[in-house]
Amino acid sequence: MKQLGFLAMLLSSFGLWAQIRVDDTTYSVEELVRDILVDSNCAETSNYSSKTGSAEGLNGIGYFQANGTDFPYEEGIVLSTGRAKLAEGPNVDIHDSGSETWAGDDDLRAITNSDALYNASYIQFDFVPYADRITFNFLFASEEYQENFQCVFGDVFAFILTDSKGVSKNLAVIPNSELPVRVTTIRPGVNEECLPRNLEYFDKINDENSAISFHGQTKSFTAESKVVPGDAYNIKLVIADNRDSQVDSAVFLEAGSFTLGADLGENRTVEDGNPMCIGETIVLDATAQGVSDYRWYKDEVERVEWAGLSKVDVAESGKFSVDVGFSTSCVANGGLTLEFILPPQIMSPPVSLNFCDVDATGKQVVDLTVNSELILGGQDPKIYQVTYYLSEEDARAFKNAIGNPTAYELSNASETVFVRISSGNSCYEIATFELKLLGIDFRSELQEEYVLCLGADGETLEPLPVLDTGLSTSVYSFAWYRGELSPENKIADASDASFTASEAGTYIVQLQNMELGCEFSLAARVFVSPRAKVFEIDFVSDPFAENTTIDIVAEGDGNYLYSVDGLDFTSVNRFEGLSAGEHTAYITDAYKCSVLSKKFMVVDFPRFFSPNGDGVNDTWSIINVPQMENPEVTIYNQYGMLMRQLSGNLAWDGTFNGGAAPSNDYWFRIEYTKDGERKEFKSHFSLKR
Repeated sequence: MKQLGFLAMLLSSFGLWAQIRVDDTTYSVEELVRDILVDSNCAETSNYSSKTGSAEGLNGIGYFQANGTDFPYEEGIVLSTGRAKLAEGPNVDIHDSGSETWAGDDDLRAITNSDALYNASYIQFDFVPYADRITFNFLFASEEYQENFQCVFGDVFAFILTDSKGVSKNLAVIPNSELPVRVTTIRPGVNEECLPRNLEYFDKINDENSAISFHGQTKSFTAESKVVPGDAYNIKLVIADNRDSQVDSAVFLEAGSFTLGADLGENRTVEDGNPMCIGETIVLDATAQGVSDYRWYKDEVERVEWAGLSKVDVAESGKFSVDVGFSTSCVANGGLTLEFILPPQIMSPPVSLNFCDVDATGKQVVDLTVNSELILGGQDPKIYQVTYYLSEEDARAFKNAIGNPTAYELSNASETVFVRISSGNSCYEIATFELKLLGIDFRSELQEEYVLCLGADGETLEPLPVLDTGLSTSVYSFAWYRGELSPENKIADASDASFTASEAGTYIVQLQNMELGCEFSLAARVFVSPRAKVFEIDFVSDPFAENTTIDIVAEGDGNYLYSVDGLDFTSVNRFEGLSAGEHTAYITDAYKCSVLSKKFMVVDFPRFFSPNGDGVNDTWSIINVPQMENPEVTIYNQYGMLMRQLSGNLAWDGTFNGGAAPSNDYWFRIEYTKDGERKEFKSHFSLKR
């Protein structure tokens, strides 16, 4: 292992792990904009300016190359709140190269509503577009994606586009929102500190082999905006530290991604939730001022019949694109994907649903989706969706759908539900059905839980639990389900008021009041209580102890209760003070499905005997001596004279050398084996005549 570690360190020292390269000295701001970022003849750029930490000896603006790494962009511009050169990987330390004397930016503060900005770097230029749409690609990276910084501190940047009327907007926002991209708006989250936010836009936390030196980075974004061809615009690309001047962040802009093109609109596909329907026609409009030629393509093949047209009508699926020629050196382009599907149909009309107010609360949680299968029929649910609404206006507008139609709270005696089938926001059909909430006098005997008893090998034991509603079959119809209330979970031929369960699980009975037609469901849980697999008696105390103690040992998957000699069951498995003789140990599960028993013997000795021939206490021996291993008993008188030796279950009749031994106290010693070890016990007893 040491050799491998040395090899890895050696290879690392020779630059095996590739990182991006940053040049912060070669390029002027004009070159960065004109030759790196824009690199297009479809816009006139001018009035280039920039600002960074030059007064502090720090340059936050530079040109970068991917240098063979997995960084998403091959080359481009980096703007940093610290020294741009420090963006080079790997990520082995924390960069903190700014200072409070390096000022923030007022335009950034205003457009992002951020306070306390420091260490601003920006590039700014004017441009006049020939096309009607601009786009460029970027990603954000920061050292603040560590510890709990992401919960509080959010370095911020903006791409501020200002038109000829002085109206500005920020293009560096999270898609479909106005939120600026920053650490606090896109983050993986920190346990017990802050939750993840917009996690789908966060890319990764970087390690010591990363291409850049920042702790975390977002995914690539596309900034875009419509513009008016021929109008003058200004754009300011600016980043700054927020709330303190510590810990660097950066934004990377992809070279050549500042493009001007024709906006044909968004894709119209099932995946994007807005496909076209067969029979519809969509107009693709690439009209722009100063255009000399239009060339259209479907699936990368030119449609020569559309040459020169600024608008075309499309009624078929495919990938469509257009080249918009402003001059021989300026050709903008745009494209989209169209998918045409069969218009949806309501295969069977939805049925009105009656529900029962079983608890007299005036409310009932109901499932509206029982109508979905009727409406869908055999149509593909991956393409067509059924959604539910409380107004026709919402259903047609495809907004304000009922959020959880499987658990809708019905609170009115009667309601009308509007149901829509469509593929997202595309062509659709609408139908209605009625909901009614009917009050009934209802009492059920169904319990919340039942126990299923199991044997030691997992077999079910009789009697099986009977889930009994206690309701009349002349008033209600019954359908039983195991698991969720769905067709595939319905139990065949289970239509009685009760059901005998042979498996654990949740059981649901769907009831219908046959007079009113209303439906509702009840649920019960069946759980198992298994018999013990191991049942043993463990003597805690040694033989002849004054306080004989045992543990009853039960092993299995259940909870068990214990008893000795038929006493009340208890959860404590230790029993003390047991007398000499035979006893019976019992175990049962917590629900007393079955009782197991096992006999055991407590070894002791009589404290006296009276060999007078009356048949009572005529001999002396160890009680239950067969329970001992290899016992040997030696009896002495008070002077230490050997009186008798016993082995096995032999007894002393009180004689010595053919005569009667006198009344007196006698001593004994017993040797026996326990747990492989030879042990000894001594005590005394009385002989009475």
